[in-house]
Amino acid sequence: MKYSIAALLCLIPALPVKAADETFCTLSVLADIGWQLEAESNDIGFENTDSCNTNTPSVFKYNRASEGEKLLTRSQQTLRTLTSKCLFNRSYHESVKTAVGSLSNNRKFEFLPVGDDPRDPFKPPAGTWNTTGKKGYDTPLENLSSSIQPLYNKPFVAECSAAVQVAQLAALSEHFADQVDEMISTKEVGIGTWRQFAKTPSIAAKQSLFISDRDRGTDPLAKLAATGRASFYGQVGYLKPYKGKQFIDSWDNLGQNYMIVNITDKAIAALRARDKPTKELSRVSRKVWKKYRKRRSAGEEMDKLKEEMQTELEQADPFFSEVEIYVHPLRTKNFAEHIARQFSYNSRTPYVIEVYEDYQTGYFFNRFIEYRLGQCRQQ
Repeated sequence: MKYSIAALLCLIPALPVKAADETFCTLSVLADIGWQLEAESNDIGFENTDSCNTNTPSVFKYNRASEGEKLLTRSQQTLRTLTSKCLFNRSYHESVKTAVGSLSNNRKFEFLPVGDDPRDPFKPPAGTWNTTGKKGYDTPLENLSSSIQPLYNKPFVAECSAAVQVAQLAALSEHFADQVDEMISTKEVGIGTWRQFAKTPSIAAKQSLFISDRDRGTDPLAKLAATGRASFYGQVGYLKPYKGKQFIDSWDNLGQNYMIVNITDKAIAALRARDKPTKELSRVSRKVWKKYRKRRSAGEEMDKLKEEMQTELEQADPFFSEVEIYVHPLRTKNFAEHIARQFSYNSRTPYVIEVYEDYQTGYFFNRFIEYRLGQCRQQ
């Protein structure tokens, strides 16, 4: 028998008052995350917990009479399980697509003028962000949502690292909608160079959702692939020049910070078939580069080489062809197209794949749980 959250109030009072209130609130948050609740079940436990790989609703089955106060412990433990995280990220996927689409449709959202690095990475519309620089990064002026919305339709400038930070905050703002400004203060988030960005409280807390510092140091794509499709949505990373900066010819195309927008099951299967996909795919990229670098040195035309390089990468592995990534100001393309483009600007170095820690998403996920529990307790 399945109940609405409102009906749960009638079911919980069999427990002591404090436990009943806390259990009601915890079950409410599970429903917010995406769990289906089945009360008075004779089959206590869970159903369809593989939310990372399927779209089948996950079910939390409980029985207040037989579980007693154990129900509170079990529901609390469920809040931050892998199933809950993937339920969240499945829903977050739509917000990622909405945010990236809105930013891409803003034709007044431009890349920084050509110039020497380092440069101010973010020049937002006047009166929307606090750009005093006292903290080393820009913060929302009044609240997050009112600082994000103008970035969809007003002129502003950002290079690709600031732009992927914008995209991530925009996606999270879309996802939590009216609740985001009550959940998150202007002091917790910011836009800036990576070194300064790492100092923002939401990043410095190091609350990863799927990819921790340790995961990044081993093989992040292997971790994501083992987790499942839902874990990829919104992940950010970097197409990095493999050689030193002395091999860079276009500083405005040094590397590409990206956000994963879509991935196919075929690409995930290909990742799972590799022991260390991040390293192995970077090796494939280097091998293909070596071939085309020789041809370029022999005088072949760049436009032809770029097109053929993209095709060869797409045929080399589904990862290069069937993962869509957002890169400002290039919009959404696959990895092969972005790598081939990098070759056309900086042909003296190959490009390899990095995946960043997902601290920002993890922070918002944990904050949402605490916010909704606190909100429920006050009621």
